[in-house]
Amino acid sequence: MWHAVHAEWLKLWRLRMYRVILVLGIVLSCLWVGFMLYLMERGAPHVQEEVTRQLALPGAYLQGFMLAAGLGETFLAIVAATFIANEFSWGTWRLVLPTGLSRWQALLAKFLVLWAGAAIFVFVTASVPIIAAAIVSAVLHQPVFQMPSAEHWQLELVVLPLRSVGALIAPIVLAMTVVVVTRSQAVAVGLTIGLSLSEGVLAAVLQGLGGWWAAIPRFFYLWNAQAIVRAPIFSGAPQPGSPSFQEAIPVVLAWTILLGSLTLWWFGRRDIEVRANA
Repeated sequence: MWHAVHAEWLKLWRLRMYRVILVLGIVLSCLWVGFMLYLMERGAPHVQEEVTRQLALPGAYLQGFMLAAGLGETFLAIVAATFIANEFSWGTWRLVLPTGLSRWQALLAKFLVLWAGAAIFVFVTASVPIIAAAIVSAVLHQPVFQMPSAEHWQLELVVLPLRSVGALIAPIVLAMTVVVVTRSQAVAVGLTIGLSLSEGVLAAVLQGLGGWWAAIPRFFYLWNAQAIVRAPIFSGAPQPGSPSFQEAIPVVLAWTILLGSLTLWWFGRRDIEVRANA
């Protein structure tokens, strides 16, 4: 099994798209820092005060991991869809499975590698604002640390990396399921990104209608996965209309188990076909 994981990791690292997305995460984090510096110089006094807190620690730490989780939901869905679809388009499943590796082990190895790749993306992307906090404080002669007003902020800082990486299970599993069922990279990418961009808007519309319509968003997969990162755990209340951390966890777990089971069942029953345009 671990030989399969090692082989899948080598394939992921050699995937040019994954390396490009790592670089893109760094570039977008740098752009975020640059935009914050622009607001610090040109913004209104109350905006400058807020930006100063976000560019210092622990504000930069919080913003870095939230930014990484938000970007990763889209970028890693593309990587997951490409990574699985390539096995169908290249016909390499027919080379992997006869080695004695069971189908569930082959899919599990890919999932573990994709999740490890998601963790690397999150930490690499989040490191930019954190490093920039020390540089900005030295250049502008400002304190690198500003005490936050929220209670239990230390605990929030500890669990935030785990929440950011854990929430990315949702787009990865969804993209894997769609690829295995449809064998189409385009469908998986389009559906996953479409849901990640539209579920929040649709949730707001349904909640505005009230009644039983307002209860439907509680079962949204990616919307609840986003809430895992953004909703406070130890202090404060979630934003109005957003699920709490305790509400989001069981929904995401239930969808993950359901989609994972469907993927394993479908992949185990269907023949491995070669599709040049998958």
